[in-house]
Amino acid sequence: MSQGKIVGTDVAGISNSISNIVSEMLICINGKQLPEVHEQVMAHFGKLLASSTGGIWDSNTLNEHECVQKILKQLSIKEKKEGSNLIQHFFQQYKKLTLIKMDPQARHSLIKYLLSIADKSAANGEADALPQSDNLSQILSSRVHSTNGSSLNSLNGNGGVNGGAGYSYNATQSSIGLSQQSLPNYVEATRKLPESRQDIVTNAIYSFTGVQGKYLKKDVVTGRFKLDPLNIKLLTTGQAGMLLRLSELGYYHDRVTKFADITTGFNAMGCIGQALISKLKEELADFHGQVAVLHDEMNSFRKAQMNRFPNRDSELDAADELTLFKLLAWYIKPLHRMQWLTKIADACQMKKGGELASTVYDFLDNGNSMVNKLVEDVLTAICGPLVRMISKWILEGGISDLHSEFFVESLNDVGADRLWHDKFRLRLPMLPKFVPMEMANKILKTGKCINFLREICEMQGVMREREELMKIMDNNVAQFFSYTPDTSWHVAVETCYQQTSKHVLDIMVGPHKLLEHLQGMRRYLLLGQGDFVSILIEHMKDELERPGVDIYAHDLSSMLDAALRCTNAQYDDPEILNHLDVMVQRPFHGDIGWDIISLQYIVQGPLATMLEPTMPTYKLLFKPLWRMKHMEFVLSMKIWKEQMGNAKTLRPINTEIEKASHRLNLFTSEIMHFIHQMQYYVLFEVIECNWVELQKKMQQATALDDILDAHEMFLQTIKVGCFVSSKPNVEHSLEVVYENIIELEKWQSAFYKDCFKELNARQELAKVVEKSEKKGVFGLTNEVILQRDHEAQIFAEKVDIAWRGLEVISSNYEKAVSSFLMALNSSHDPNLQLFGTRLDFNEYYKKRDTNLSKPLTFEHMRMSNVFTLNNRNSRFVIHTPTTNE
Repeated sequence: MSQGKIVGTDVAGISNSISNIVSEMLICINGKQLPEVHEQVMAHFGKLLASSTGGIWDSNTLNEHECVQKILKQLSIKEKKEGSNLIQHFFQQYKKLTLIKMDPQARHSLIKYLLSIADKSAANGEADALPQSDNLSQILSSRVHSTNGSSLNSLNGNGGVNGGAGYSYNATQSSIGLSQQSLPNYVEATRKLPESRQDIVTNAIYSFTGVQGKYLKKDVVTGRFKLDPLNIKLLTTGQAGMLLRLSELGYYHDRVTKFADITTGFNAMGCIGQALISKLKEELADFHGQVAVLHDEMNSFRKAQMNRFPNRDSELDAADELTLFKLLAWYIKPLHRMQWLTKIADACQMKKGGELASTVYDFLDNGNSMVNKLVEDVLTAICGPLVRMISKWILEGGISDLHSEFFVESLNDVGADRLWHDKFRLRLPMLPKFVPMEMANKILKTGKCINFLREICEMQGVMREREELMKIMDNNVAQFFSYTPDTSWHVAVETCYQQTSKHVLDIMVGPHKLLEHLQGMRRYLLLGQGDFVSILIEHMKDELERPGVDIYAHDLSSMLDAALRCTNAQYDDPEILNHLDVMVQRPFHGDIGWDIISLQYIVQGPLATMLEPTMPTYKLLFKPLWRMKHMEFVLSMKIWKEQMGNAKTLRPINTEIEKASHRLNLFTSEIMHFIHQMQYYVLFEVIECNWVELQKKMQQATALDDILDAHEMFLQTIKVGCFVSSKPNVEHSLEVVYENIIELEKWQSAFYKDCFKELNARQELAKVVEKSEKKGVFGLTNEVILQRDHEAQIFAEKVDIAWRGLEVISSNYEKAVSSFLMALNSSHDPNLQLFGTRLDFNEYYKKRDTNLSKPLTFEHMRMSNVFTLNNRNSRFVIHTPTTNE
């Protein structure tokens, strides 16, 4: 041991303080002795400070703290006999000694010196009761019994008065202490049992499970282990570094333990979160088992070392001793595993359901086979509840989801009539990444089919081979997140989907006649039955022209039945015809029958569940089709028919009205061309051609959703072709065209009214002349002639005004048509572009509109939209026809 040196400026004063403290400690140990004896011991103490004659204490493996504990233990025995407060007084003196600035090694030497005196005093006191022996076996035996106490003290990091430091002295030894012969057997035994090194290894092993020890303490902020500042001087630099490295395993162990504890609030949620917690606890239990094996190895080595005899020359095999280097080699794999478990658990905080499974799935394929295996094990564990939810859904149609973590959800507020379309839907945030959208839709539709059969069709049939399919899915959870969708688990899901879908399809196409009802809605709601529509309008033409407030639905129902009996519709299935009815909407101010009367198709039962969501679309499509029929009726049954009927009648005044009549005939032909092309395009190219495609898809369908999806696509395509829900300028331009047709019909009625008034006046004048000839009175009076000339002049002015009014209507019509053509040509749909070309086949509007004559670049498409918002844009030029035209 190195020579102890007292550090300080006043060496003499400090030496006196130390001498006084040691003197008091000696009194506590030996009691009050004769002055000569006390001075002799203190003189020997002075020699000890001045020289380095403490070799005997160098062999002692006890540190300063353990020596103090041994002294206190001896004093406790003495205190019970004498009744004095020796322990407290000695401990106070020791505290004073620690406050004095001196070399720690010198203080350690002094304490060992006091321990030797205490042991000698105890041996002298018990010499009469115990046989004196110097047998090393007794020393080792006493050490074996004190091993458990040493382990506990190293675990807690602090010794106690009654706990000791794990070392026991045999009080029967007669020769011990300063200036006396040392005990060779005792020294050799302590050298061959390096318990301080074993305590360090034990501390490291305890730190693996997050337990603090003598050398390692936890940082209250970071949770990591750090070296105890009180005992750090007992460690070499290498031991300190290895302890800190090994303690990292305990830090990650504590992190995983925190995530696995449901009371901390840092764990995942729901059933899948509970499965993750269970897996973490399983990993922790396996890790604790591995640490327990290390404890067994350590204890076995200690027992073997304690039980060997000193007279044997053979040493224990060094390979059997558990050292820090061996722990460093062992802890790499558990550390790597705990680190990844911590990463997984940390990423899954406050997550649940498919979102949690997706988070764990992201840790796959990182290039490390051990990590991949760990992630697969964790993913298999947490996917267990999810797979059970899926099997219950696709086999029974039930949802057991208390924590809203299943990717299929049921809306309780939705009624049975919306079961197929709106009752169940995918909860996309809960859909795992490894489940494709196609597979998710199949799972959704399978359970939806089972609920539809049970609740709507009232069929309680159980799926074939249900138990076998459930067994396959529950026993092959790992295949759920497989990269290849051809596993037995995926085959089981596909089997369930095919069976239920085919069952529902057979029921809807067979007994409920789904295809026949789709055909009926196409014929009557989309006006595909041409003769029926014409006869219906003919029967209802008087009601259609009446004000809306004077129309009643029961009057129209009889007209509908008559139209069905008079056409080929009478050969249709009566069950289909019974679903057809007339609906009268609530009229607004100025509405007539054309505006509020419409047809509707009433569906009930399973058909309503399937087709009810499409009924608004049919109503939306019926309006533009009915509007075109209205325009066709106005043009053919009113404007054109009236023109043909009045052409011969008004020949007497043809000279006066020739200009207006000619322009009227040209304008009527122009409008009729437009309306006929519109009807042909919509009814044939849009509806009929798409219906043929729909029929092909319905014949090839393997599931009910194939038919419904094809039908929905059919309706969406028709909406585009019928200019419904398209660009606002298209609908607006088309409505302006229709308004001009109505204005033309009103203009023509007023024009022919004035014409017939003039014709009747001339016919009356001719009758007056004829009567006067019969009476022999020839000629007219000047007053009659003047009046007739004035009326003729007024009629000529009315004809001129009417012609100008017709030109205004024609100009507005041409602007609307040009805007409509521009919208068609600017459309991204090639069919609409071709339709615009057909409407202007002879480039009549293109020559009259400078915008239509320009190439349709992006800039002109954008400018055409600007023009639509402002019809008075100066770029749009309409050439007004001259009189020669």
